[in-house]
Amino acid sequence: MMQKIVLVSLGLLCFQVNAQDTVKVKTNLTPAQEAENAYNQGLEFMNQKNTDMAIESFSKAINLNPSFEKAYYNRGFAKFESKNYQGSLDDYTKALGLKALYPDALYGKAQSFYALHQNDSCLSYLNKTTLVDEAYSKAYYLAGQLKFESGDYKEAVAEYDKAIAARPDYAYAYNDRASAKRQLGDDAGAIADYEKAVASDPTMYFAYNNLGSCKRNKGDHAGAIGAYNKALSLKPDYYLALNNRGSAKLNSNDINGAIADFDAALRQKADYALAMNNMASAYIKKKDYKAAEDWVNKAIRADAKAGAAYLNRGIIKQMQQNEEGACEDWKKAAELGIPEGKRYASGLCD
Repeated sequence: MMQKIVLVSLGLLCFQVNAQDTVKVKTNLTPAQEAENAYNQGLEFMNQKNTDMAIESFSKAINLNPSFEKAYYNRGFAKFESKNYQGSLDDYTKALGLKALYPDALYGKAQSFYALHQNDSCLSYLNKTTLVDEAYSKAYYLAGQLKFESGDYKEAVAEYDKAIAARPDYAYAYNDRASAKRQLGDDAGAIADYEKAVASDPTMYFAYNNLGSCKRNKGDHAGAIGAYNKALSLKPDYYLALNNRGSAKLNSNDINGAIADFDAALRQKADYALAMNNMASAYIKKKDYKAAEDWVNKAIRADAKAGAAYLNRGIIKQMQQNEEGACEDWKKAAELGIPEGKRYASGLCD
């Protein structure tokens, strides 16, 4: 019945610097003004998410005005959006050659290095960004992501603190700081931050899911169900929240409600082993061991490394007085990192 912490996907636009403001042009165009016109066309193409035409327009602007640092920056941005990360690095470097203290280009290089999995270079350019602009909230946020991914949750919280200090309504930073606090065992702090995230952005469905899971871990199943309901009102096909709400209902002894939610999750994701195993847990509670075994076997077929499913199958076998089979499954669960498997096996199988 494990739940999944949802972090912001690092490829999303929420991380990235927006294309910059247009520049005014006159009707009688000099070459420099033609460059400005091409630049503005590039921005329009970016707004339309047509990165190929945007790159072409920014390139035209650069050919007309080789010292047009904004055109280099935005062409780099368009290349980043096209997943040409080395090309984006090259353009950001050219922009910085024309304007050394250019925080957007510094941050752009950090993002490109991140996308290329060059985390040390990424962090170096994030530090350069905030030296130029102490209020550059996205740089602190991405630094927090780096720390989170490395398992340094305390430092991640510190970076998210800086992001929020620079931008008090930064919903994503609240969500991810909450997730770091959960890893540190600070459930109360996590709940407070998830609530701040959804207060800042009431459409953040995954933050409601995270809030629900945190409340469920603290035994507040009614509060958890309320949070999952909110997530599902925003995204009805959100299979993570359907599965998690089912778990909260199961913990509240609403077995039929739990089964309905697990079934709904599986309609959205047919190979969802966690929901299959949770379905097995529901049928164990109903003492329908045949149905439970069918579901746990489906879970194992869907994911051979689903340790919790082996644990459940061991329980089912024990209920059917198959002690040897139970011990075999519990030992397998223990091999897959499930502590209860080791405990059951050591207590009942030696």
